[in-house]
Amino acid sequence: MRTSFRSIHGLVAAAGCALAVVACEVPTSLPIWDTVWQVPADSAEVSVASLLPSSVAIVDVGGGVQAFSLTLPAATYSTTLGSVCPGCAAANGMRVPKPQFTMIDSTVIALPSDVASADIVGGTIDCTITNGFGFDPINPSATAHGWMRIDVRSGNALLAHDSVSGTAMTLPTNVGRLRSIPVLGTPASPVRIAGPLRVSITLFSPAGDSVTMNTSQQFSVNATANNFRVSQAAVAVPSRSIPAQSDTVDLSGLKDVASGTINGGAFILTVANPFAVQGNVNVDMTAPNGAHVAKSLALPLGGPATQPAKLRLDLTASEINSLVGQSNVQIALTGDVGAPGGPVTVTPSQKIVLNTMVEATITAGGK
Repeated sequence: MRTSFRSIHGLVAAAGCALAVVACEVPTSLPIWDTVWQVPADSAEVSVASLLPSSVAIVDVGGGVQAFSLTLPAATYSTTLGSVCPGCAAANGMRVPKPQFTMIDSTVIALPSDVASADIVGGTIDCTITNGFGFDPINPSATAHGWMRIDVRSGNALLAHDSVSGTAMTLPTNVGRLRSIPVLGTPASPVRIAGPLRVSITLFSPAGDSVTMNTSQQFSVNATANNFRVSQAAVAVPSRSIPAQSDTVDLSGLKDVASGTINGGAFILTVANPFAVQGNVNVDMTAPNGAHVAKSLALPLGGPATQPAKLRLDLTASEINSLVGQSNVQIALTGDVGAPGGPVTVTPSQKIVLNTMVEATITAGGK
């Protein structure tokens, strides 16, 4: 921790006359001047993690690189044989050659309400397919083979795609088949999702061998977004607490440099805030002798292009004198922030940097 003292300036309140001036009045008192000393403390950092909703977390992806992980709910699609195969419905209960049909349907994986968008750079869509029909729809005979296609989109953005032929996979009755579909997004070319994920299933089943038709039999797909990695996200920040920050500063040396009266001071907070949030910061300074000074200040709206803000809290002579001469004066920062402009775009490495400093103004001279 930095505890060095720094003199900022001396203001001369009275001075002798210049020698070149004739008949100058001789000063009757010594000059009075103010010297400002500043004692910095270590900087503190507030990670982007403090702004994230519960569905978003920070994970290491190797090589010192971090990403967000995004947790999404599972979604299930289920349909009956009677609803996808009109010819099957007409022959319900009878044993007939299986007619040709095409099944087209979809299910939706919802985004959390507090995530407006996310740039996907890795992960899979895991689809567990359970065929409850009394036949294999993509292999209804030894010579007839169909196919199945799965597309995952967010709006018009294609996130994942899978296609498989009956020659490469079977769908036996009541046996789950897992298709783990890699997302198309990469760190070099992310795919932005800005709404729910629609998982669309298209299955072509050719005519096949004779089977007994049961139109109540079901075909289902369970879709799960797994191990999603996100390089950037827009999240809602309605109101979140700043994790408490605490540090100490050594003010014992100020008594040694004070050749006059300490008549005021200040607490100075420099904030580098890359997020479009604003709020309040509570400052508590507590000395080992029990002296306690509590203040609060407004944290201005930040943003990626916002320059660091220098915030100043003036201290009275009584307040600063209760702290100086004490070592290990604790400075505790708490507060809360919110986003008045809607969802905030964040990346895993972003953080709020807080630099604190205590200032004392010493008046000397005048005797």
